[in-house]
Amino acid sequence: MSEDKLFMTQRRAMIEAYKVAGQPFSASTKPYKSTVSWQWNSAANSTISSVGWLIARTGQTCGWFSYKIGDAVPGNVTQYRPATEADTNVSKARTTNGAEDFVIEGMSASNRSIRCDSFLGAGAAFFAVADADVANAMLGLAPIIDPAALFNPPQVQSPFNLENMLYRAIAGHIAVEFEWDRSKVVKMGTLEQLPEGAANSYLRASGEPSTNDRYRVPEGYLWRREGQPDSEFIVRGTLTEPVCAPYIMVIQPNNTTVAGAVQPLTRLWLDSVVRLHGLSVKLPSRN
Repeated sequence: MSEDKLFMTQRRAMIEAYKVAGQPFSASTKPYKSTVSWQWNSAANSTISSVGWLIARTGQTCGWFSYKIGDAVPGNVTQYRPATEADTNVSKARTTNGAEDFVIEGMSASNRSIRCDSFLGAGAAFFAVADADVANAMLGLAPIIDPAALFNPPQVQSPFNLENMLYRAIAGHIAVEFEWDRSKVVKMGTLEQLPEGAANSYLRASGEPSTNDRYRVPEGYLWRREGQPDSEFIVRGTLTEPVCAPYIMVIQPNNTTVAGAVQPLTRLWLDSVVRLHGLSVKLPSRN
């Protein structure tokens, strides 16, 4: 018996099924993507006033592909943040787009951005921030980039870290699994196994920052079109144990009310995007 008959990939099986049906079909290799946010909370050190702790609490669970454009992004609990095209390209939660079948043949993941809440619940007016976008960045409602660590602690975004420390710290403790139809579950490993798969700095990337760097699954997994078995699908991540990191508190640039006061972060979020790579097949459009 030939090797081809002993082992058939999901890509080949799906294409053969369309051929047997005798219907023309179109194919695409456009990946699916989805973003969730992992939260770190802050706690002050009771003995050293200028040092605080960032804690990623155990038990956090987020579902990539569990929401659609316009839904709340999982994991960001500060305020409702509707998903945009930058967060996901899924038009219906848990479902492929346009009644297509998708063969998952690879995965990649990136820490897209950081959101920091630095107001301790005081609100933007406390520091007299006039610009709404800046205020949102300081409240954790918008991404922030602070390459010189002028506002955020150096342990969060300073280039002297020489790596994306917070993301690397939790990636190895986030268990990743596939779930179909709220019943069948396949354990895939941990988030650290999913390489960058996109452009990034080598210092900040999780692996080689290349679209060719991905966790490959040559045998494939099927994400079927709506109405078929295996059509409701999510990628679930669960933080399995707490991770702690000490950090140096910083003085708020606009804080002139309390001389020498330090302002710890209250919490921050790491926006983590997962991409599914493979082949999608569907009946051609009539339009």
